[in-house]
Amino acid sequence: MRKTTVSTITTLILVLAGIALLATGCKKEGEHHPARGKDAVVRIRVQDEKGNSLGGIPILIYDETGYEKFEKNRNTPPTDRTVTQADGEIVYRLPYDKWLKKGNRFLSFVIYERLDDDNYRIWAASRTIVAGKEERIDFELEMTRREKPLLGTPLDLYDENNGRTLFAQALYLDAEHRFAGANRYSMVDVGPVSGVEELGELRLDGFTDRTDAQLRHGYFICKDVSLKEFPSGKWGLAIESDYARAYLADWLYDGGKIVGAHLRYTMHKPEGHGLPQWKRIYGVSLAGDRTTVIDLAEVREKCEFAAGKSHELQYEEEEPGKVSVRITDPKAARGKSYPFYIRSGVYYTEVSIEITD
Repeated sequence: MRKTTVSTITTLILVLAGIALLATGCKKEGEHHPARGKDAVVRIRVQDEKGNSLGGIPILIYDETGYEKFEKNRNTPPTDRTVTQADGEIVYRLPYDKWLKKGNRFLSFVIYERLDDDNYRIWAASRTIVAGKEERIDFELEMTRREKPLLGTPLDLYDENNGRTLFAQALYLDAEHRFAGANRYSMVDVGPVSGVEELGELRLDGFTDRTDAQLRHGYFICKDVSLKEFPSGKWGLAIESDYARAYLADWLYDGGKIVGAHLRYTMHKPEGHGLPQWKRIYGVSLAGDRTTVIDLAEVREKCEFAAGKSHELQYEEEEPGKVSVRITDPKAARGKSYPFYIRSGVYYTEVSIEITD
């Protein structure tokens, strides 16, 4: 009886040992892939040099090949983007199925402030992202703090998910916090400034109908109908139009979430810049050589001409500051008008030659 009991106990011990060994083996195999199917998280914090939290800062996210392209071309679109909340932080989650199913990823997180093609500031941090793991990135940005009150008319521009406030009955802030021109307005982001007064002279380089809204950046806003491209590929704004200088002074929050932008803006009417008055008519005689001389002595920059509906005009600089324009139309007749355009810098005017007698 005792022998049977010992045998039974021995068998039981062996069975339990086998189960324990099997469990240990399974555990080790599981430890080899501890985060299979789990998302990764990156916690990002952005502060200025004084330790103040910076909310509303766009973070561009590039994958392995995307960042290499970005280093060569700053206009390379990111793989994804996010933006810091009111406390200057954002928790960015990378879903396993989208990002990590094929293994670890090497991603770059970028803050990019652009003044122009040759002047910009970049803060970047790269991390190897592992499924189930959490990474932390802290950015410290050098920001200019103002002592003077902001100039310009205030406007709270709520985004399209929170009322969709309109600027000039058209321009709005979309759900991704980009300025959208609604096929009526175009914008130029001039980069970081301290207010509308720092925007300076109008710029048209790189204008677009949709651009990221960025904290403490300045923008020129122009009506699309007032912009014209000339044969050289350069653009001009009609001197009879107006444009806005705008500055994104702060974000609007609701429960810690960005719901809009607080703008300051000023409206401006272009000066003549030495160009002839808009829609000015130069009369010529049918019996003469059908030529008129246009005085451009007060124009600051070299002029470019473009024909209107008719291409039957010839332009010739007779002397500095004076350009002759001649009608070459063989079917010229009394009362016929020939409109054309003159551009100087970023402004242009429309005038015409008319056969008056």
